[in-house]
Amino acid sequence: MTDTATLAARSAELYYTYARAVDEEDLDTLRSIVTDDVLITRGDNPTEQGVEKFLDVYRAHIALQVPVCKHVVTNVLAEPDGDEIKTHAYFQASFFFEDKTRLIIGVYDDVHVERDGKLKLAHKKIRVQRVLELPASAALYAHVGTK
Repeated sequence: MTDTATLAARSAELYYTYARAVDEEDLDTLRSIVTDDVLITRGDNPTEQGVEKFLDVYRAHIALQVPVCKHVVTNVLAEPDGDEIKTHAYFQASFFFEDKTRLIIGVYDDVHVERDGKLKLAHKKIRVQRVLELPASAALYAHVGTK
């Protein structure tokens, strides 16, 4: 394995790839970053197994037709545990609908594994801690010094 700082950076890269793929509704990338027997656990719901069960979560997300969605993943900690890497991170998912804004705050307690020199998700664990409903946000912005 490697030192924990390098491991955390590698896990953060996997989290970035994951978040960007969710936001861009990129099921091919999501498929490419998980193991064939990936597990997914959401809150207190039963754990499900397999790539298709994993992708079903993001198919449901796509069906929401959120005009703009942004996931931010921070505070990544990665610790080796045998052949696995136990990771912990904070996340914020911002959903910008036409009539409202929804912020979801929570933690990921995932398991990453090394496959062919890359980290992959072996167990995605999503725990939502708070949901904040806000008014709609503006879609336009004028940069300082522009018209």
